Amino acid sequence: MNVAVVKEDNVVAVDGEGLNFDFDLPTNIWAIQWDGTEGEVEFNDGTPNETITSFLDYQYLVDGHTAEKQRIADAETQAEADRVASLTYADKREAEYPSGADYLDGIVKGDQAQIDKYIADCQAVKDKYPKE
Repeated sequence: MNVAVVKEDNVVAVDGEGLNFDFDLPTNIWAIQWDGTEGEVEFNDGTPNETITSFLDYQYLVDGHTAEKQRIADAETQAEADRVASLTYADKREAEYPSGADYLDGIVKGDQAQIDKYIADCQAVKDKYPKE
């Protein structure tokens, strides 16, 4: 697992996926880089960079990244559920009706089976989303 942390930007990137969220680090830390086996802590106060061979002291940053990623996914799921809930029966029907081109194609070709299928498909959508 590769981790890059930039304190000033509140960014934690895990395997290339960066997320912004609040976290605490000592005031003199500028950034942390970790390649899965070793890394470096960079300072902003003239302290020489520190090589690290364990990420345990900073694991909470990865845990925070995981929690933020889940929070974002949950918010997106809720937003989509809210959007769907706000749709009227007419909106839902419009999104699921078959293409009118199928009906016209059946008429032009004189294909009664295709016309009947179109009508049945439309009726199925109407049955699924009855008028309110």
